[in-house]
Amino acid sequence: MNLSEAIRRYLIWRQASGTTLHTVQCLRYVLGCFSRWAEDQGVAALSEKRAFLPMTIEQLTPDLFLAYQQELPFRLTPRGRPISISTQLHDLSVLRSFGRYLVEQDFLMSDPARRLVFPRHPCVLPKMIPDVKQAVLLMGSATATATNGTGLSDIAGVTCNRAVLELLYGTGLRRSEASNLNVGDLDLVGGYVWVRQGKGKKDRVVPLGQMAITALTVYLDAVRPTLIKDKDEGALFLNRFGGRLLGGGIFEVVKKAVASARLSPKITPHSLRHAAATHMLQNGAPIRHIQEFLGHASLETTQVYTRVTIIDLKAVHAKYHPREKEGY
Repeated sequence: MNLSEAIRRYLIWRQASGTTLHTVQCLRYVLGCFSRWAEDQGVAALSEKRAFLPMTIEQLTPDLFLAYQQELPFRLTPRGRPISISTQLHDLSVLRSFGRYLVEQDFLMSDPARRLVFPRHPCVLPKMIPDVKQAVLLMGSATATATNGTGLSDIAGVTCNRAVLELLYGTGLRRSEASNLNVGDLDLVGGYVWVRQGKGKKDRVVPLGQMAITALTVYLDAVRPTLIKDKDEGALFLNRFGGRLLGGGIFEVVKKAVASARLSPKITPHSLRHAAATHMLQNGAPIRHIQEFLGHASLETTQVYTRVTIIDLKAVHAKYHPREKEGY
């Protein structure tokens, strides 16, 4: 079996196993890069007629996978920067999974990716986490923003802006999760939102605070009905054409609000997710509750927020360290 056919079968198997379409597309890209690299190394054979023969899975060896791993740090992003350790880890995990698949399906006797060594994952803090005052300022800046990612203007845009911002900060949702919400996923009376098929295709229920409930209520009553065109598909946030507001539109809502509030341009929708978790942690919320709130599969992922409360740590240091007191 040639490598391209094996990759095709693997992707079909992953999709049939419940992997999301987005993830399958990422797998296709990573394995496509590996396949093209392997072909370029001259591993593929040439016939007597010098015709190119596709590479077969029998030509996959542990040395080939290790050589590819050594090449990964020198790959560049579209912007010309070296790919990050996180990207390298992702690509290597895809290759490891593909290698196991070939063995489990009896296509190969041994796993050619078995000798891959994963680099240590660095603990990287978010680029920018707004403090409480900045978050409040950002929520209020919606009233000063005439247009947003929906393409709306004036009072409709302001109302939608505020609903999006309050939802992101109040619930810690990812922008893709906010985009995928339907009206039926909200319980404004009980104060909950159902996040269906979030990251990893996992469902969870997240509480809605009163500020988010108020902003969403105003949006649902006064703005959303005016945006519906021919047919109401049920999407919570709509653009001016009556279609679902996608992640790019939500990103624009946040960026325009950030600019209006004159805050750091590094603040993104994900910054609000980080801010929600960090501010709750600073106020004494148990970290395991934060884990459920964010929908993290592992507590280790959530523990990054215990490292971003340096402001609190600095205040304690200044108050209690003897070298910070007068007379010492």
